[in-house]
Amino acid sequence: MSIKKHFNIGEIVTFKSHPLFRNHSSIKEIGAQVPPLMLVKEVYYDNQKFIKNYSDEVENAQISDDIKYLCVFFNANKSQFEEKMVYNSFLKSYLDLKYFRISESKEKHENVELIKEVKAYENVTYKFGEVVQFKTKKLEHRKSYEGNSEKIMNTSFQTPDFLLSGIKNHAQTDLFYSDGSPKRVITSQLFKVIWFNHFQQKYSEYLLPKEFFVKNLSL
Repeated sequence: MSIKKHFNIGEIVTFKSHPLFRNHSSIKEIGAQVPPLMLVKEVYYDNQKFIKNYSDEVENAQISDDIKYLCVFFNANKSQFEEKMVYNSFLKSYLDLKYFRISESKEKHENVELIKEVKAYENVTYKFGEVVQFKTKKLEHRKSYEGNSEKIMNTSFQTPDFLLSGIKNHAQTDLFYSDGSPKRVITSQLFKVIWFNHFQQKYSEYLLPKEFFVKNLSL
């Protein structure tokens, strides 16, 4: 099986249909229709001996990919992390997102510095009790909607700050098929984080790759 270039663990991705890939200064869609920014948790390579990427009924019609990702986003309404398996062809890197800022002259300009800042994020070194942020935090916070529709629709993927509460080595097992070809890519270490879950009115914890977190973000 030929291995194509894939997104890395901890890389920020979203559906190609995200409106900020288009060249306008704010999101015109209602908030409930805008896909979340996600982080890649695991990479999976399908074994082509058993998986067919093209339809048996329609000639040359692709119906799946040989690369897919387990992606994670934060559902702010329920205050919980969600995981979803997504095909490679559905995703695009955050590097192509277009954010805008208003200058002193009230004109709108593309904020290229924001993407540069996110690209320069450094991984966190584990320290029990340290405050950390999910890597999508600032990008989700800086989205602008026409008519402030995100608040109206009560839809958000913004994250709280988290506390580091545990660490675990991720067993490097089931990484290859019997013929030696790659099966999946995973992180080497998981961080446990804790936060106040307003929806359930309790503290929640979750294990996620160490590549998901940064610290000292200013919004």
